[in-house]
Amino acid sequence: MTTQKFVSRATLEFGRRIFGEQFRREPATLKEQYRKFQYYQSTHYKLGLMEHDRLYGDNTAIKEAMRRLRISEPEVWDERSFRISRAINFDIKRMFLPQDEWVQYEQDVPYLQPYLAEIEREHDEERYWKKVLG
Repeated sequence: MTTQKFVSRATLEFGRRIFGEQFRREPATLKEQYRKFQYYQSTHYKLGLMEHDRLYGDNTAIKEAMRRLRISEPEVWDERSFRISRAINFDIKRMFLPQDEWVQYEQDVPYLQPYLAEIEREHDEERYWKKVLG
């Protein structure tokens, strides 16, 4: 068993629980094909990173989503931390992972999406009540 298959087990299981059995499929529309093309133009997948592993910064919604992920899904958080530290290590060495350990487009789980959507709903509700009561 390769490291990538062991590491992404909890993340893939979390993605199946949230998005259903097949959360990404072969692109059918031109927009999906372009999204897949953009995915493979970057090099993060060669370092074993998923798209949401790259989300980090001063955005309060992203910080809150990561906090909620760390509390509710510690295995997914641990896998994320491992992928980031491994990617930093390989990037410093100016190397890529072996090709069988790259994250494929179909395997990339947008694992922060449920939390980001929930936070956006909370912000919308807060703005609505401020408008109504304020």
